[in-house]
Amino acid sequence: MIASPESFDEAKDKLRFRSVWISDIHLGTKHAQVSALLEFLRQCECRYLYIVGDFIDGWQLRTKWHWEDSYNVLIQKLLRKSRKETQVIYITGNHDEFLEQFINMNFGSVVLAREVIHTAADGKRYLVLHGHQFDGLAHFNRLLDRVGTRLYDWILDFNLYFNRLRRSFGFGYWSVAAYLKYKAKAAMKYVSDYEEAIIQMARKQNVHGVICGHVHRAEIRDADGVVYLNCGDWVESCTALVEDFDGNIRLLHFHENNAQHTRRGPGSHDPGDGGEGDGGKSGASGDEGGARRGVAPASAPILCFGHEDADHEDSDT
Repeated sequence: MIASPESFDEAKDKLRFRSVWISDIHLGTKHAQVSALLEFLRQCECRYLYIVGDFIDGWQLRTKWHWEDSYNVLIQKLLRKSRKETQVIYITGNHDEFLEQFINMNFGSVVLAREVIHTAADGKRYLVLHGHQFDGLAHFNRLLDRVGTRLYDWILDFNLYFNRLRRSFGFGYWSVAAYLKYKAKAAMKYVSDYEEAIIQMARKQNVHGVICGHVHRAEIRDADGVVYLNCGDWVESCTALVEDFDGNIRLLHFHENNAQHTRRGPGSHDPGDGGEGDGGKSGASGDEGGARRGVAPASAPILCFGHEDADHEDSDT
């Protein structure tokens, strides 16, 4: 079952989840919302934590080194969670493709993979991958992809100063990038083609749905029997997908701001807000039972997670 989106503030009494999916943090860029993500992780406990690609922006780091102390705090937070009761699964994306040489290797209790199958508590199976494999621009023309990334970064720079000016006049956050993406027909067609391609892949895998990132647009929708779920990002929207212990998946908006009216769906976190260090809290310590490690059966082409304690009620499984 797929639940409707809600803001993070509305879910503060529901901080224990079975699974959490986040994507597109882009460590190495000045627009990464690390303080917001740290606050989310401090208030969140889960058995399975999926980082669905582009956690580290290798493209940006190769061009200009930018690494803040908060990035180390975030990595330490994730490692502490993995040492407690959370299985951390790192899915590689196009910006952190340099990690693909370590695919299907375990780093302690952290697993690296290109794509995995997640079995929800109700037995439904979801293909989890970053999604850049279905982006024709990224696959066939790396130069244009990098130019688009640089243009997006310029828009975010303008967005930062523009919203500082808005705050000085008492207005809330408004995403210029989201507005431009909504208004640009070419951008909307690009997203639509991407979603259709990834949905077709899910059908071939005979799964109930697909969970991805890459396009920085959080969304949950049913496409003729295949559920499309996008985590969004932690550059603009600050969103996450979460699964409860009954198998319901919903979209959380971190500090959703009602002043944003881009008609894109998720709220946005202001890039001008200051960072915050780790308060020293321990990782997940929920009383719902420890996380199981993923295993790869000999007949399975990709790693599988969540199936050990799932109720296999779905006919496709």
